[in-house]
Amino acid sequence: MERQLPAGIGLSGHSRWLTAATLAVAMFAFGFGSYHAAGYLKARKPVVQRPSQTSAPALPGVMYLAQAGALYRLQGGSFTQMTSQSGWTQPSISPEGSRLVVVRRQGDWSDLYLMTTTGRTIAQLTHNHSAQIESNHWAFYPRFGPDGSELFYDYDPKDPYNSYRVDLAIFASPSDPASQSSLRWTYPNPYTGGDVIPLPLADGGLIYTKYSIDDQSKLHSQVWVQDRAGSQGVALTDPALDCGQAAISSDQKQIAMVCTGGQVQSAQLDVASFDEATLTLGAPEILTTGLVASPAFSPDAHSIAYLAPVVAGGPFQLWAVSTSGTPTPRALTSTLDLDSTSAPAWTAA
Repeated sequence: MERQLPAGIGLSGHSRWLTAATLAVAMFAFGFGSYHAAGYLKARKPVVQRPSQTSAPALPGVMYLAQAGALYRLQGGSFTQMTSQSGWTQPSISPEGSRLVVVRRQGDWSDLYLMTTTGRTIAQLTHNHSAQIESNHWAFYPRFGPDGSELFYDYDPKDPYNSYRVDLAIFASPSDPASQSSLRWTYPNPYTGGDVIPLPLADGGLIYTKYSIDDQSKLHSQVWVQDRAGSQGVALTDPALDCGQAAISSDQKQIAMVCTGGQVQSAQLDVASFDEATLTLGAPEILTTGLVASPAFSPDAHSIAYLAPVVAGGPFQLWAVSTSGTPTPRALTSTLDLDSTSAPAWTAA
């Protein structure tokens, strides 16, 4: 089964925008890899274990994580390897908890797959590899819709005037593998890298990270919301804060986000109340600072898991922090090398 997705409309732009877009793509595709590599040059490379070779404090529910192209399940403090190390990343759990939608990344394309929670492949949903490299496509950050019947994800519609341009747009498709239909939700600002990390809302809206370029050719990220496919949407955060990588609580009353304020190697993990009726955020609370990435709420919304190094320049570990009281971040692992662009998928069972 191959889903044919609509092509994008080409837009011209200044060459400096193309440079900024390259940086944006590197940001979502490779996370904080350059910082990680720089740390290795400063000190001896730390010992890295597979998650299944170690353990973590017991957490409520079940968590799915990615390392070195393999998926792992964390339950009761024990890690179980679910797949081989063959490009698997960015798992997301269905509302009923019986299916995962997962990215399988290759050298210059990626596809979406449905998978059981034990790691068995159910179906390949996209077929983005082409005999001509310029016709390959990327698919990233899949999420199930509120009732599990729909999938939201990032995809790169081709610019007919520049087939190598990558500005990701958000699409939605039925989660039924037999379906070949798709609906385009967003139209990204050109030469920015696009719109990423969709978060479907119960009322039919969508939250995501949107990139833009200001008059000084500086790239900014904002948490953005749309009420329907194709609408313009509105910003939930100021561009100067450079917020993105949003996560939403199960009751959809809180949003966690990573805000860099224009910094390259430092950020803060913020949490704010969210009013779905008025599409507004409350005053954000800083939970922690540092090189933080990929937050995810616990099923009861009382904690947030995220990824960050334990030591400067080290690989990314699993951390957790409470959303109430005095924030006290705690490292749950110390010898892993988790995929910093793959947020934990945390479910009650």
